[in-house]
Amino acid sequence: MSRTIAMLMYPGGQSLDVTGPMEVFALACRQALEEEPGREPPYRLRFVGTQRGPVGMACGLALHAELGYAELPADVDTVLISGGMGDALDQVRADADLVAWVAASSARVRRIGAICSGALLLAEAGVLDGRQATTHWRDVGELRSRYPGVRVVPDAIYVQDGSVWTSAGITAGMDLALAMVAADLGMPLALKVAKRMVMMVKRSGGQTQFSNLLDAQHAPDAFADLVLWLRADLRRTRDVDALAERMHMSPRHFRRRFVTLFATTPQKYLEQLRVEAAKSLLENTRKGLKRIADECGFTSEESLRRAFVRQCGVRPLQYRERFGTATP
Repeated sequence: MSRTIAMLMYPGGQSLDVTGPMEVFALACRQALEEEPGREPPYRLRFVGTQRGPVGMACGLALHAELGYAELPADVDTVLISGGMGDALDQVRADADLVAWVAASSARVRRIGAICSGALLLAEAGVLDGRQATTHWRDVGELRSRYPGVRVVPDAIYVQDGSVWTSAGITAGMDLALAMVAADLGMPLALKVAKRMVMMVKRSGGQTQFSNLLDAQHAPDAFADLVLWLRADLRRTRDVDALAERMHMSPRHFRRRFVTLFATTPQKYLEQLRVEAAKSLLENTRKGLKRIADECGFTSEESLRRAFVRQCGVRPLQYRERFGTATP
């Protein structure tokens, strides 16, 4: 039996939020039909807008909505909501009829999800109340402050909480779609789809590592060089005085500049870098926690555990069980 997957899009949305996940489902259909010719395609894809017709995306591309959301048949399996930037998302959140439809859909369909900042529309409709959810790292603060009932998971590529799925920014929508394919059709087929798309079926790490690196790339050269210097030798103790001296600044001025650029203190940022390094070792090696703690600059296994729980919400070995790829 084919499952109908409906993607909601709207003017000013992100085109890749729409096309990326839908390409995953389309390739899953192609792969399934190649393996079992004559079978019914596992998915039927529907592109839905606020009304029928062309929908202008933020990049200038126009996508065609075959239906308005109010016309969508009742036999839909999965509703996905694409993300958008700035005014585009604000306008759909202000549409009371659309918000009500999203809320009603969450109770009617088997599964509902959002790509990137589309999670904010789910939250507006009350779908995320009491649930774990994520969104693009730039929108995490708004999701947390504007919708306090949501249990925000800031460092996840995607999150499934029961029938509700959310993903981090833009390309993470394809990770979410692959996970849905794996849940629906099995991991072997999802692996073949990932191979066809030249992507990992399970991306390592979380979005914080990408936002940290992007922050460093957009920082002034001296601060970007400082981050590279810190990453090069995480074992060494680095206090604020030492970092300020390297930057030829007073400790007070250095700390103020650092917080302005990176939205966190130098010591918390250094802890983030160490946790990122630990994640890589947990994913790709079978090294013990004591050795990982030492190589990443933690004073003990326990300090590694505490930092990991603070940043990721799970213990290191739980993280390895989920993301580890090294053969025991």
